[in-house]
Parts: sequence; C-alpha cells; structure tokens
Amino acid sequence: MERQAVLWFIEQGLMTKTGKRYEWEVGAESGDPLARLFQDYDWADEVLHARIGRDWYVSQFNDDTAKAADYGSACWNKVMTGWEQWRADGLTRHRNWWPGLYAEHCRLLGLTPDTAVMSFSTNYGTTRADLQRIAASG
Repeated sequence: MERQAVLWFIEQGLMTKTGKRYEWEVGAESGDPLARLFQDYDWADEVLHARIGRDWYVSQFNDDTAKAADYGSACWNKVMTGWEQWRADGLTRHRNWWPGLYAEHCRLLGLTPDTAVMSFSTNYGTTRADLQRIAASG
C-alpha cells in the first residue's frame, strides 16, 4: 500500500501546469512529429495511471482524495528518509541519463548540443515530486 501511495502521490505531482500537460503542449508545438508522438504516448500513460489511482488507490480511502494525498505525502517522506542510506549501501542509484541521450540525439541529427540543455540534472534528493522542499534526509 505504501508503494502505491508514493506512486500515486508522484503522479499527482506530475499533473501541475508545468507537468505532463505542459510537456505535451511543448512536444505538440515543436513541429517535430516524433516529439509529439512521444508526448502523446506519455500523456496517455499518465491518464491511465490517474484512472488506476482513482479506481484502486483513492477508493481505499472511501474516495477521499485529501486523505489519500496525506497518506501519500507521509509515505513519500518515509521513502526519502532512507534513500541516501540505500544509495550508500548499493541498493539503489540515481544516474542522470539525460546528457547521454541528448548528446546521442544531437549526434544523429548532426547538431551541436546546447550546453544549457546538457546541464539538466534534477533528482528528488532535496525536493519532492510535489516540489515541497525536503527538510532533511537520513
């Protein structure tokens, strides 16, 4: 149940104005048919996740979204408390795959990578998926 709570909570955080809808709009407006297709699939995937979350997870709280969100928030905090130790113990890792993917894309298209785009690196070490700051992690 805790894993489902964290997943649902993260998915909710992706539905902000700068989240998945924004990504879809950028992909659609880019003029790149492949970018639009990727975002179409990603958006459809998020719609499916939201439906599953509503039908299964939120229903466990008598359809009380606020209670489901509170539990998800508490579970997210619990995960983040142990994350650094799990990484130190080799049980998880966080690798920024973006620069390699972007560099390969540019190479295939004969483009020079943009240094600002190459420097993108975000993880949830200090900020949760809902953009709340994390006070401390263990």
